[in-house]
Amino acid sequence: MENKNIKVSSRRSFNIGILSFFASLGLKDKSVLADNVFKLMDMEPIKITVKSLKIQDLYAMPLVDPYVEHRMRRSPSDALIGWAHTILRPIGTEGTAIFKILDASAIVSNINSDFTFLDLFKNKQSSKITIKLSGKLELFRDNNKETGYLDIVATSNKTAPESASITQLEEIWDSNLNNVIGKFDKEFRNQIKVLPQFLG
Repeated sequence: MENKNIKVSSRRSFNIGILSFFASLGLKDKSVLADNVFKLMDMEPIKITVKSLKIQDLYAMPLVDPYVEHRMRRSPSDALIGWAHTILRPIGTEGTAIFKILDASAIVSNINSDFTFLDLFKNKQSSKITIKLSGKLELFRDNNKETGYLDIVATSNKTAPESASITQLEEIWDSNLNNVIGKFDKEFRNQIKVLPQFLG
């Protein structure tokens, strides 16, 4: 069954309370991976000259090993939705931006052999957590006569030692998730420069 969640925010209703310190009117270059720590709230918002933003989560979690995003306290989909609501700012008077999450998968694999998710918690062998994000931004304005498209993909992986505790594994997960969101943000900012007509 397709897992499809759609959220809509308009220019008037978009909650910007936590982002009020962002004062810049334009898109600026800024390092997003200083010391491999991405700080979402330190990033400049991307102001898009459309009236509304729709976020569609089209990724259906497989719910079977080796996929583990459904078992973690924060899924890659939730993290990417949070990124979109925080960074993408509709400021226009007409038109729509649609941000589609196509892939937000997390896979755990053993470096040397196949194993199940539960083996992570048995200090069995070293394992690798790989997170992949894929998103598409579609922009429509002037009765759909002016359009723009972006396809963004980012991947990050981290290794967990065989002696890692559950708490340590969660920290590794959180670090890896933060890293891949940072990579996604950087790639998105690079690509959207080719659509200056949609930037405020």
